[in-house]
Amino acid sequence: MKSSVKYLSSGVNQTPRCIDWCGDTVAYAADTGIILYNPKVSKVVGASPKIHKNKVTSVRWIQPDSSTGQTFLVSTGADSSGFVWTVGKEEVEGLRTLQYIATLEHYEVATMSDGLVIDVAGEEKLLIVTAASEVVYCWIVCPVTGEKECRKAFTISNSPLITSLALMKVEELHYPLLLCGGHDSKIYIFSCDNVADYTQQAVLTGHEDWVTSLDVMREDSGGLLLASGSKDSSVRVWRFSVQKEAEALEEEDKKNRVLKLRSVVMQIKHSGNKYLTMSVLLDSLLAGHEGLVSQVCWARSIVKDGVQHQPYRLLSCSKTVDRAIIIWEPEEGADKGGGIWVEVARLGEVGGNMEGYFACQFSPDCAQVLGCSYQGALHMWENQNNSWEPCVVVGGHFKEVTDIAWDPQGRYLLSTSKDQTTRLHAPWRNSEETAWHEVGRPQVHGYDMACICSLGTFKFASGAEEKVIRGFSAPANSIRNFGQITGDCVKGDIDKCDVGEGASVPSLGLSNKSVMISDLEEGQQIQEQGREEIQAYFKPVSLTAPPTEDQLMQNTLWPEAAKLYGHGHDIIALAATSDGSILASSCRAAQEVDANIILWDAKKWQQADVLLKHRLTVTQMEFSSDDNYLLSVSRDRTWAIFKREPSENNAGITYKLSDSSKKKETMHARVIWSCAWLPDSKHFVTASRDKTVAVWSRGDDEGWTRVSLLNETDEVTAVAATVVESSEGKSQCLIATGLVNGMIKIRCYSIEESSFSTKVLQISPQHHRTVKRLKFKPSAQTCPVLASCGEDNRVQIYEILL
Repeated sequence: MKSSVKYLSSGVNQTPRCIDWCGDTVAYAADTGIILYNPKVSKVVGASPKIHKNKVTSVRWIQPDSSTGQTFLVSTGADSSGFVWTVGKEEVEGLRTLQYIATLEHYEVATMSDGLVIDVAGEEKLLIVTAASEVVYCWIVCPVTGEKECRKAFTISNSPLITSLALMKVEELHYPLLLCGGHDSKIYIFSCDNVADYTQQAVLTGHEDWVTSLDVMREDSGGLLLASGSKDSSVRVWRFSVQKEAEALEEEDKKNRVLKLRSVVMQIKHSGNKYLTMSVLLDSLLAGHEGLVSQVCWARSIVKDGVQHQPYRLLSCSKTVDRAIIIWEPEEGADKGGGIWVEVARLGEVGGNMEGYFACQFSPDCAQVLGCSYQGALHMWENQNNSWEPCVVVGGHFKEVTDIAWDPQGRYLLSTSKDQTTRLHAPWRNSEETAWHEVGRPQVHGYDMACICSLGTFKFASGAEEKVIRGFSAPANSIRNFGQITGDCVKGDIDKCDVGEGASVPSLGLSNKSVMISDLEEGQQIQEQGREEIQAYFKPVSLTAPPTEDQLMQNTLWPEAAKLYGHGHDIIALAATSDGSILASSCRAAQEVDANIILWDAKKWQQADVLLKHRLTVTQMEFSSDDNYLLSVSRDRTWAIFKREPSENNAGITYKLSDSSKKKETMHARVIWSCAWLPDSKHFVTASRDKTVAVWSRGDDEGWTRVSLLNETDEVTAVAATVVESSEGKSQCLIATGLVNGMIKIRCYSIEESSFSTKVLQISPQHHRTVKRLKFKPSAQTCPVLASCGEDNRVQIYEILL
């Protein structure tokens, strides 16, 4: 067996410097990992292994001077470490892999980095600078062997908190300048005559608050410009000039009688006893933001008429009041670079984001702009005939993903998360290839989501950290767009839809309300008559590609079909029969009275029965494939089987206790986290914190006994099972286990011999934190598909090749 990654979804960390664009690849920080994204094909193409032990705080590409040189990636993390990576050219299990060559240890949380390729004694080395609180570290790394050395670690005078840094390569100097921005509103300039032995040369003042971002640009003429963003909402452009260039500028200013601010002059020692005189002058002050400027970014140099050309184009973004990305250019144009800098475009999403953009980047050809927002989403715009239009991007949850559920036909996957959203993932079948994307966001809630289950095609129920279970049905507009994006026939589903055209959330509300066609017509009529506009945020759209972030938040909601009340504490687990007619739910319980399971009639949205057995929280439930049995597992270390029976007076269907774990020798020693039925409905699997997986079989007397026990290497938090047909035409059972360390393992299980195969398939890339749930795709007999979610904010889909 081997596996191939078909889909990897995760949001971006909520930190500045969390994205960087090099060539056709965007690297972005996703929890404790790094994900590589190719905007041209709009899919994730690579991922890092589990190395960082805490959230990644920054990523930065190191590009060589020549196009044939190798590209490196530097990451820093909240685990007080940094890593230098190379990107593998070949795909491993469907993704390119990142391989780390050096570890950079710090004494505090490392927050940012920058790097350049330099020449040291005739050999190419990587000069990397990192910052942790008030300390700046200077590293020399060999790109071949990975051998590293921390040449210097120093603090700036008065010990300001380092809030930004950048390296500036000067042609006349052998080693680059180091620029550091501090929380004292100053920019510090350092130079070195020996490798990485930096000493302070000058201080630039002018900002009135933290200097949050720095970026350097080299003009075609060889001049250098530094852009700095600040918490004072301004962007400043500084011009660095060598001595003779500075004198020529002064003579020109005298001739033209131009009044300029006083420059800062530096004497920089280099090449033994030689000195280079440089001056720094404030070139421009850009005021367009209303709050903290989180990042500034220059456009990359491009090839124009066969010649390398550097355009005068600057990007800045804010994560506070105005929530905007601004593109700046000189009034004489980006090619000439003369005149006053003006705002040529302002990008952003209207509504939704309580905070704006943490980072922004230009594409290498300057035709696209990429930003990341507070809610972990990537946003991209493309210049189409001088109009910046939103583009399709990847994305995902930005907090722990707690549960997943497949559509009964396997057409889409639902996921819930502590980021308070429910998301719908499906394959986008365009003319070129098929790629999975988030194509809907049925629920945006006010509580952290805990569980979800499918109630049939385009219906589901979800539970959150509240006492209410909410049922949802897809509106006509969402079903229609789903069919256009995936290529599936949905005409029958649209004909059955009776919940309206869309949904919206009223102000101060938590419930998705239906928006009918009559509501849309009324709203249009009110608007035409000039009266006050009604409060309906939904606007019907026709999509043939995955929606953008603002469309996901406002136009893909599903209306609530019902609210179910009955539990006294937060909802923990949900399960439903294969036809979606019966729903089972459980809540958090510290005593037996709260540990009950409530059965609901999902057609009438009424309580059907209450099942009593467990003494503590029921952690997971699952109905057998023939719906004859309901299996539940609990924190009290026991499982219970409930058998389907007619209810009293034959008014409906209910479930009665049939069997449960009683003997101590057959019980798990710790909490049982997960359970799963084998498709024959005669065997089930339980997974426990005691590092064991047990298989149980039904006897002739309706009793259930343990027939197999597997010892895992770590706590088992998730389990799933399916039956597939091998190439020889034989059926074999696959059991997947998810561990607390993020590993996923798949084994063959022989029902006849009641034993696990010794061969183990370990899924890669693994989750970086605890695996929360595993689900095999229904009706995938020959080529099984496994979906997983975890505390590392990821949703992953794997194809298992037998």
